[in-house]
Amino acid sequence: MTPLNDNEELAKARYEIERLTIDCAEVSLFIGDAPVATLTRDSFEFSVEWGKLIFAWWGDGVSQSWRVMAYEIDRGELRLQAARGLGRETAILTLRDLNKWREIRELENLPLGERRKVFAGTLARLITNNFGSAKIQRAITGASGARSVAGRYARFVLKLGGENILAIGVSEAETQTGVDGVIASGLVWLAAFNGKRNEKEQAKRLWVCLPKGRSQTAMERLTLLDVSHLGARIECFEVDESGEEMISVRPVTQDELLNSHPRELIWPGSRAPDERWRDRIVGLAPDLIEARLDARSNGEHFAINGLEFARAGADGKVKFGVAGYYLKGEAEGESSLVTLTESNFDKLEKLAQEIILYRSADCPDRRHPFYLLRAEAWLESLLRRGISRFDATLDERFVYSQIPAWRGDERSVIDLLTVNHEGRLVVIEIKAAEDAQLPLQGMDYWLRVEQGRARNEFKKRGLFEGVVIAEQSPLLYLVAPRLRFHRTFAVVARCVAPQIEACQIGINANWREGVKVHTRERVNLR
Repeated sequence: MTPLNDNEELAKARYEIERLTIDCAEVSLFIGDAPVATLTRDSFEFSVEWGKLIFAWWGDGVSQSWRVMAYEIDRGELRLQAARGLGRETAILTLRDLNKWREIRELENLPLGERRKVFAGTLARLITNNFGSAKIQRAITGASGARSVAGRYARFVLKLGGENILAIGVSEAETQTGVDGVIASGLVWLAAFNGKRNEKEQAKRLWVCLPKGRSQTAMERLTLLDVSHLGARIECFEVDESGEEMISVRPVTQDELLNSHPRELIWPGSRAPDERWRDRIVGLAPDLIEARLDARSNGEHFAINGLEFARAGADGKVKFGVAGYYLKGEAEGESSLVTLTESNFDKLEKLAQEIILYRSADCPDRRHPFYLLRAEAWLESLLRRGISRFDATLDERFVYSQIPAWRGDERSVIDLLTVNHEGRLVVIEIKAAEDAQLPLQGMDYWLRVEQGRARNEFKKRGLFEGVVIAEQSPLLYLVAPRLRFHRTFAVVARCVAPQIEACQIGINANWREGVKVHTRERVNLR
C-alpha cells in the first residue's frame, strides 16, 4: 500500500480515489473480510481535513469516519489501511465496484489466446482515445511470417500527423519473460519494417506498451539501447488494462541508471555451516564433482558437468536426486529429491556413477535425460573450468557464476563473471540453443555488474582478491554454438549502445568434447 505521509501524497491519493469512484453506481464495503454495506455514490465521501485523508460513509442510522493512513488501488478494488477512535481501532477497508470486479475476474479466467485478443482491442481503443488524430492503418495479432515476432504481442501500424508509427504491446496476462521480450521483438519488427521502405514511408517512432507495474526490466533495456541507425526513436507507455489507462513513461538517462540504486541484489555469503557431507560427496569423483555456493539460499550444491544432483541447505541437511528424475526404488511422488542419510548414501553414490556415465562426450545413449538436461549449465561448467583455454586473456583464478544475482526476474540465460589480465571485468552470457533474448539478457547482467563496479562492491564482498579492478566498464561476451545464434541476433545486438563493448563469440557445435572458439567479432560498432 502507498503510505500517506505528506500533502503531496494526500492530494495524489484523493485525486486517484475520486477518479476511481466517480462513475461507480454503487460499491460494496468490507471491513476486514466481512461485508458491511452497499454504498451508493452519495452515501460516502473522501475529504482532506487538517492534513489527513478522511473516509466517511453513512446510511440506515449508522455513520462512520475513518482516517486513511495508506491505500491501494487494484483490479476493481480500493483498499484502505484506516483507523478511527483516536487510533484505537484499525482495520483494512475495501471498497469494491462489483460490476468492474466481476468483469476483471471473468477476463482473468479467459484462455490466454482470448486474453491476447481482448488486450489488442483494449490497446487499440486506448491509442485512439489518447491520440485522437491517430489512425490505425493495420492491426497484427499473430506471429510474423518468419516467427521473428511472437504472436503474444499486439502490433499496430499507425498514422499520426503524417508520420508512420509502430506500436507493440504486451498483456499483463503474460509471464515476466514474455513482458521483457517485447523489446527485442519491437526492434526486429522496426528493422524489418523500415528496411523495406523508402525514408518517407519509414516509421519514425516505435511505441512500446507495457503492463503497469511490470516495466522495470524493459525500461532499463531501453536506456541502454541506441536505435538511431534504424531511423526512429522509441517511446514507452504503461497500460492499465483494468483501469483502461495508457500513461507515457520516460526512460531514465544512462547516467541516472548507472548511478541509481540497483534492484535488490543477492551476493554470496559464507559457506553452509554444516559441511559434514561435503568431503564425502566430492570424494565420490573429485575430478568431476563441483561443490559450489548458492548465493540465493546460502547453501551449497553439487553438480557433474552442470547437472545438480545434491544440495546442502543452510541448515546442513542434504537433499539428493535430479529434479523430475526418480531414483530407482523410490516411489514417484511430489518430489524426486530424497534426504541424505547414512542408510541411503549408497543410492547417492549410484546416482553419481550413472550421471558420470551418461553426462559425458562419449555417452552410450544420447537420448538419456542425463545427457540432454540443462545443456547450458553443462557448457557453463566447461567454460568455468577452462576459461583460459576459451580466452587466454582471462584470469582462470576468478570465474563466478551469477554473481550478483537478483530477485524478481525469470532468467533462462547462464551468466559468468571473470576478469582479464588487465583487471577489466568480463561478463559472459551463454546459450546452447537459439534465443532471441540473448543480447538483451547479456545487457541486463552487464548493467548489474557495472553498477557493482561503480560502487566498489566486488572489493567489499571479497571477490577478485588481489586484483585491482580497472576503471572501465565490463566487456560483454555473448557466447553460443556458432550455428545456434538466433536469426535476429545481429539486428538486436546492433542496437546495444556502443558504450557497451559487446562481442559475439561462436564456438564449436560439438562443445561437449571440448570448447573451441571459431568466431569472435564486435557486434555493436557504429
